[in-house]
Amino acid sequence: MTMIFGFGKTRKLVGIGLDGFPYSLAEKLTYDGIMPNLHRLAERGTLKRIKSVFPTVSNVAWSAFQTGENPGAFDIYGFVELRPNLDMYIPSYDDLKCKTLWQRLEDAGKRFAALSVPQTYPAPKLKGFLVSGFLAPTLDERACSNPGVLSQLQGMKYEIDVDPTVAAQSPERFKEDLKRVAEARRNTALNLLQQDEGWDLFFLHVMDTDRLHHFLWHAQDEPGGPDAAFFYDFYKKLDDFLGKVVKLVGDENLLICSDHGFCNLRWEVQINRWLKREGYLDYENAPEKGYQAVRPGSRALSLVPGRIHILRQGRWDIGVVTDNEYRPLRTEIMDKLRAIKHPETGEVVCRQVMKSEEVFQGRHVDRAPDIVIDPCNGFDLKAKLGTGHLFEKGPRSGMHTYDDAMLLTGRGLSAIAQADSITEVGRRIAKHIL
Repeated sequence: MTMIFGFGKTRKLVGIGLDGFPYSLAEKLTYDGIMPNLHRLAERGTLKRIKSVFPTVSNVAWSAFQTGENPGAFDIYGFVELRPNLDMYIPSYDDLKCKTLWQRLEDAGKRFAALSVPQTYPAPKLKGFLVSGFLAPTLDERACSNPGVLSQLQGMKYEIDVDPTVAAQSPERFKEDLKRVAEARRNTALNLLQQDEGWDLFFLHVMDTDRLHHFLWHAQDEPGGPDAAFFYDFYKKLDDFLGKVVKLVGDENLLICSDHGFCNLRWEVQINRWLKREGYLDYENAPEKGYQAVRPGSRALSLVPGRIHILRQGRWDIGVVTDNEYRPLRTEIMDKLRAIKHPETGEVVCRQVMKSEEVFQGRHVDRAPDIVIDPCNGFDLKAKLGTGHLFEKGPRSGMHTYDDAMLLTGRGLSAIAQADSITEVGRRIAKHIL
C-alpha cells in the first residue's frame, strides 16, 4: 500500500491531540479490546504518561504546547482573565506573548494544517491551513487562517465544537450533537489527509473527548447503561478513525497526545465563597455583575481553575494589600486552604497549594495568580460569587487532572518520546520539524 507523506524518509509528522484523554483510560480501553488500533500503535511505538500544566485547563495546556513555554512566558492562565479594573475577558490568540509553532512553521516555509487547536482564535492570517478551536464562537472567517480554509470546511459540514450548556438541559441532544460534531471532525481530517497537500505537520485537535468526559465520565461506572453504551461506542469510532489514519500515513511518524487527564468529579468547591467566609473577599449578591460586584477592601479573589489573586496596590484598581503585607497574607491564605476538608467525609480538598514563583517562569509572572491550587481527585475548584454553599453538586461527572495525560509516539519519533509534559511535546515537535 502506498502511503502519503513518505514518512519513512522525512521529518514530517501527523499528530492527533485528544483533549483530556488520560493515560489510565488509554490503558483500560486497549486492555479491554475497545481500541485495538490504539493497542497496536502502543505495541509498535511508545505509550507513556506525561504531565499537564498548572493551571490545568485546556487553553493553557495547548498554549504551552503551541509555544513550548511556561504560562509565565506566554501570559495566559485560564479561559477567563481579569483586567486591573476587574472587567472579565476571554483571552485570544492575540494575547499570547510568545511565537507559536504555526508562526515558526510559516516563517520557515513549512506547510502545515492545524485543526481546532484551542487558543488559536482569532486565527492568525497565514498561508498554512489553520482553523481555530476551543474559545472560538463559530466557524467564520475570523476562525480561519485564509479564505480557502473556510470554504473547504463549510463544504465538509465541519463544526468547531458542541455547546456544552446543552448537556445539563438535554442529555440526549448533547449526545446527538457530540456524535455529529465528532463524526464531521474525523471525516474532515481524513479528507484533508487524502488530498496529500505535502504538509510537514498535520495536527488535529479533538475537543470531543473532553466534552464526553466532563458530562459522561460516570458512564464507566454504569456498565450496561445507555450512557455506557454511548461512551464506549464513541471510543470504538475513534479507534476506527485511528486505523484509517494509519492506513493513510503509516505509524512511523504518528503522534497522539493529550493535554491533561480526567477523574470522577464528586464536589464543586466554591473558592470565592470560602474567601468571603474567611474575611478576605466581600462582594454584592449580584452574580450578573461578575467581578464588578467585588467591594473595596477585599484582599483576594479567585478565578477558575484554582487561581487566587491577592489584590495588591498598584496591580489592581481596588488593590489594598501593600508590599509588606503581601507575603504574610499569602502564607496565611495558603495555610488555611490546605486545611479545607469536606464537612461530612473529612477528605482534604487541596492536594497542593503553590506559590506563583513555584509554578511560573517568564517575563510576565507579575500578571500570574499569586496562589495556584491543585485539587485532590473529586474536588473541582470553582469561583462563583453570590450566596450558596461551599460544596455543591453540578451537572458534570468528570474533572481535569494534572498527572495523567498521555503521549503515544511512533518509532520514528524517538526524541519526542522522551518528553515528560505537554509543553515538552510541543517543544520537541518544533525541533523535529524545524
